[in-house]
Parts: sequence; C-alpha cells; structure tokens
Amino acid sequence: MTRELIDNPAAGRFELHTEEGLLASAEYTANNETVAITRVFTRPTHRGRGLAAVVTEFAVDSIAASGRKVVPVCSYALAWYQEHPERADTLA
Repeated sequence: MTRELIDNPAAGRFELHTEEGLLASAEYTANNETVAITRVFTRPTHRGRGLAAVVTEFAVDSIAASGRKVVPVCSYALAWYQEHPERADTLA
C-alpha cells in the first residue's frame, strides 16, 4: 500500500492517503505558537492497522518542524503521548 501523508491547512487536518483514498486524519486548530490536535480519525474499515498512529506521528513531526508545540485535545492524541514519552518535548 502506497501511503501519502500531507498537511491540508484548508481543511485543518493532516491526512493519510492511499490508492483507496483518505484513510486517516488528525484535525487541528493552530495559532502562532501551538497546534491543538482536536480529533484523530480512521475510516472504520481500516481501523486496527495502526494508521491513526502513523498520521499522529506525522502531525507531531510536522508541528515540531514548524517551531510550534502540540496541544493534544482528543483522547487518541493524549493516549499517543502516553505511549511516546520521548516526544514530551513537543508538548505545549
């Protein structure tokens, strides 16, 4: 499966696409200093494959690269940070 990860600022989300279309996304709201991840979603037919983790990691990496910090609002983003304490430096 070929994966493409993109930031879609017009939609306010990071997206994971394959030849099957949009499979997972991490919705966000941003300001100059922080980006709040408000919802992580995976299409029901593709859950259980780790795609939410892939798009969340991409979101965190992209936010950190922009010089901003992450505010994990949704329960999935909070759980992702609990599983990745080494990424605590990216938190607001």
